[in-house]
Amino acid sequence: MKSEENYADLIRALNSTAIITETDAKGIIVFANDKFCEISGYSENELLGRTHKVVKSGLHRKDFFADMWKTISSGKVWFGEVCNRKKNGDLYWLNATVFSIHNEVTNEIYKYASIRFDITEKKMMEMEFQNRAERYQAVIETTDGFCRINQKGDLLEVSDHYCKNSGFSRDELLGMNIMDRDACETPEQCDQNFRMIMSGDGKTFECLRKRKDNSLWTAEVTANYSPVDDGSIFVFLRDITERKEMTRRNEDLRQQLNHMQKLDSIGRLTAGIAHDFNNILASILGYTEMSQLMSEDISDEDLKKSITNNLRQVEVAGKRAAELIEKMMMFCRQTPQKKDIETKPTDSVINEVVKMLRAGLTEAIKLELTIEQTPNIVIDAIELHQVLMNLLVNARDAMKNREIHGVIKVKLATVKQTSSYCSVCMMPIEGDFIELSVSDNGSGITEETIVRMFDPFFTTKDVGEGTGLGLSMVSGIVHHSRGHIVINSELGVGTTFRLLFPMEVLSRRASDNP
Repeated sequence: MKSEENYADLIRALNSTAIITETDAKGIIVFANDKFCEISGYSENELLGRTHKVVKSGLHRKDFFADMWKTISSGKVWFGEVCNRKKNGDLYWLNATVFSIHNEVTNEIYKYASIRFDITEKKMMEMEFQNRAERYQAVIETTDGFCRINQKGDLLEVSDHYCKNSGFSRDELLGMNIMDRDACETPEQCDQNFRMIMSGDGKTFECLRKRKDNSLWTAEVTANYSPVDDGSIFVFLRDITERKEMTRRNEDLRQQLNHMQKLDSIGRLTAGIAHDFNNILASILGYTEMSQLMSEDISDEDLKKSITNNLRQVEVAGKRAAELIEKMMMFCRQTPQKKDIETKPTDSVINEVVKMLRAGLTEAIKLELTIEQTPNIVIDAIELHQVLMNLLVNARDAMKNREIHGVIKVKLATVKQTSSYCSVCMMPIEGDFIELSVSDNGSGITEETIVRMFDPFFTTKDVGEGTGLGLSMVSGIVHHSRGHIVINSELGVGTTFRLLFPMEVLSRRASDNP
């Protein structure tokens, strides 16, 4: 009697928590408990006489139920998770156990029973977790690098992209610290970045990273500290090297445009002043010449001598002014081009200029000359003479206040130039060039001065020591010859002016001027 009561209690408990159904050998439902009706939304009358297709969700593959029937029809028990659909269309998940019931006499299967438990909430949590994991993985794969580190910076987890971008294998990285390959300028900067990460808020900053081959790349780092996840730090890196380079190029182009616009404005102004001043000067020199002729008729020798001397001084000053105008016109490229330029061997012109300057140097300054075998620079010999003389005089003046002996070095050679920019026009320079360089160990030039030193009338010399047109003239001549100027200078160490003339242009001009 007691056992029957216990069995009845078990059945009631099972009915209140589990879905219980029975079908005949063909799968027709012959019994459905209240729990099945409650969850499915169907009444008992709507379920009896039908198969379980009434609650089929359509989410399982075609062979899912075929495998189930194959298992239970063989007398085995089937276990699994099934997704069903309620009468109102909602889905729900069940943990199911399906088994066969045999006739006690014939041992043949005459019906099937199933016990199912609702696991919808658990299944939804699992699916949400899976979705989050997939989104998490998707985020990782869209970055150029992801890693998880501990509070010491040791790498605990790395993505495939992190391995690929760094050049290290996963095994190599997991034995490293994230700061091992950090190429920040100073250790203090690394510490500052790490403290920002550990502050608890999401931080984004830029830093240089070093690959296995020691090449550098710029990373945009976003990091979050998670105190609930073993104190891990999640670090996302995006390679912004190309973006930074593009920004730099755009800035260079903007500077080039601004510089060209400035030079164009200054050139137009200079040309206008030079033309007007040239007209005035022509009148001055013309009247001076007429006055010199008229002074021949003066009978008073003392007065004649005085007037002649004054007129001669006016003429000298006028000719100096004419030379100044010529330099101004050369800067703004208004000087008419010669049909036949007077060319000489480049080494010959250099030797002439060096010999001339060396004679005027003091013993405190040494001049060294190195001339290698190069093609001739196709440039007017007088213009090359002016360019070199101007640079040599500037080099000499830069060493006036040196306590040790000064050295000026002049060198002619062929060079291969890569990844540099003209100090005047800011255009990129790359390729084979003939280089004429002038170096000194003088006081050096500041960055601010280098930016302005080729502007007309700009000078750092005292009043009366320079017109400020020398380097403007140098720039005009070099660029008109399709060349560029690169300046390397360090305060207290010295300065090097490198004049670069592209060999292919020179060859073409040489063929045009046999």
